[in-house]
Amino acid sequence: MMLGYPYGWKTAAGLFFLFILIIILRSKVVIKGHLKRVGSDDDAELNIKALYGIIRYRYKVPIILFTGTSVQLQEQVTKAKAGIDTWKQYNEEIDAEKIARSIDKFKHLLHVTRNLTGWARKTLTKVHLLEWNWTTFVGTGDAMWTAMTTGAVWSVKTSIIGLLSQMLKLKTEPKMNVQPIYQGAAFRTEWSCIAQIRFGYAILAGLQLLVRMRKTKGGVKAWQNILFKA
Repeated sequence: MMLGYPYGWKTAAGLFFLFILIIILRSKVVIKGHLKRVGSDDDAELNIKALYGIIRYRYKVPIILFTGTSVQLQEQVTKAKAGIDTWKQYNEEIDAEKIARSIDKFKHLLHVTRNLTGWARKTLTKVHLLEWNWTTFVGTGDAMWTAMTTGAVWSVKTSIIGLLSQMLKLKTEPKMNVQPIYQGAAFRTEWSCIAQIRFGYAILAGLQLLVRMRKTKGGVKAWQNILFKA
């Protein structure tokens, strides 16, 4: 009996760790986004939770300033792990040149990485959209132009939902509303969504991306050079 005890203990421990691994892989990564603009006041926030809230990430853009030819962002980033929060605050100015450089970097990554778009589409099919709310109030000061603008906003919103429905799994009916304001020029919009993906799928997608990065000419370092070069 004593000879068989260690074998039984190791088997039980192995089954226990396998059970914990299955729970971890089947857990959800929950992504919540919120955006609100009233006049010139902006507020945008992204929250990500994984492993039942043990891993948390929060990205907040409390202020967006339009400074003529550029957009200035004042951002706050916090990462939380095991209850410990680390806040970072920094300013960034985005102009047409930076946007053009970002587009060039993205095109370069598509060129050097094999089937990156296929990886993105396959990963998005594992994402479930649980909530989508988007309300907009718009007015131009002129009744005819307000009506035309309202129709254009509706067209943009329905096009975005149509595109998302082809990439994600919609688990709820999207709620959207566009209200015209005929009393004067005004613009208010508020958007929020909740999406989730299994932690196991997220890890698998990350590993697949890493494999693609390593197969590119120059490997992971090539990605770093593209993304972080001035």
